[in-house]
Amino acid sequence: MNPIMAFVPAILYAIALVLALLGVGVPAADPGLAPLAQWMLLVSLGLMSLWAFLGHVFVAEQVARSIGWETSPFQYEVGVANLGIGTAAIAATWLGAPAAWAVFLVSACFLWGAAIGHLREMVQERNFAINNCGPIFWWDILTPLTLLVGLLAA
Repeated sequence: MNPIMAFVPAILYAIALVLALLGVGVPAADPGLAPLAQWMLLVSLGLMSLWAFLGHVFVAEQVARSIGWETSPFQYEVGVANLGIGTAAIAATWLGAPAAWAVFLVSACFLWGAAIGHLREMVQERNFAINNCGPIFWWDILTPLTLLVGLLAA
């Protein structure tokens, strides 16, 4: 896997953050959501989760290697979970606060749990592969946290 691909989470997070800090709202998004929540839902959580779905399902061997893991049929299930989170996050951008809060809860459980798993791999297995300890680790922590800030700002 191209090492530059490991930076997609950081790039999408940065795009969402910059657009929110500029005060740009997502076109036709629920006005009850702050721009920070809108962009985190649409770009950082939505598009990134769809990207993860594509990786885990369609190039599973490359993704597993980049995480420092063996290929497993379980990746398909992780990919489909990413598909659900991504589509729900994108929909919540227009469905409004109740949907956004539900997406926050699901994504926080999934992503913070994944971050704990990555950390455990670093400590116990000395796994410092780029997609275990790199941008994805920080994205797993920061995206739900930033979404929470955006939801509380509304």
